[in-house]
Amino acid sequence: MRPSSIQPLLLVSTLTMVAWVVAIRSEEPVSPEPFPPAAPEPTVPVTLGRPHGGAYDPHARLDPETQIRIALRHKAEGRPQEALNVLSMAIDEHADQARLYAVRGSLLLEAARITLALADLERAVKLDPIDAEALTNRSQAYRRFGRIDQALADLDRALKIAPDLLAARFNRGAMRYGTGDYRSALEDFDRCVALDPNLPGPYFNRASVRDALGDKKGAIADLDRFLQISRNQAWNDQARQLRRVLENPADAPIMPRPKPHR
Repeated sequence: MRPSSIQPLLLVSTLTMVAWVVAIRSEEPVSPEPFPPAAPEPTVPVTLGRPHGGAYDPHARLDPETQIRIALRHKAEGRPQEALNVLSMAIDEHADQARLYAVRGSLLLEAARITLALADLERAVKLDPIDAEALTNRSQAYRRFGRIDQALADLDRALKIAPDLLAARFNRGAMRYGTGDYRSALEDFDRCVALDPNLPGPYFNRASVRDALGDKKGAIADLDRFLQISRNQAWNDQARQLRRVLENPADAPIMPRPKPHR
């Protein structure tokens, strides 16, 4: 296999599965762009205690799904700490509900509180071993700790349970590429494109995979499609640069690149 003409650069989904589910269920228009900037480490530590100090709790006696909806509404309206507080109170009352841990773990993962997120997601999977979304999110936490074998194992399990779970297949393709398993990565990104032809990220990643496999023409076609549908200007600039490198490697030096989410 010839060396790739472009340096390895993949988009890795920074949206966790709960965020994908919320977007799908939302009545608001949903952007097809799945790659926002990586969330920075928060300057204020995330706390998980009760916010009411033992006072009257407006969310008391609500069922877990209602509390989850309230928490996700807080998050959607820019109040992530309130979302975490609601979920923590719900867990105090319903400690055996896997989905509460899964949702809180997802929000912590988005906040880059990886240790806390992993603890919640491991609890969620223990309570519900066939929750493909929790497995997908736990794989992201494992990946952030460099535990790639465990991350891939979780994605394999998730896809056995839900073969068309797009986030799981997308992230597995990126991890497979990172391990040099280009053929398997290509299969995952092909499936992502088939599942949602208007999602930009799989085209960008598949371009890198195709180039690694020697298919320059296919890589250029994927970058062209990415540029047609992506609304992320930073990644669009990168795609144009990579396309120039593919067409004229001697004339187009690589520009500094945004780092994928780690």
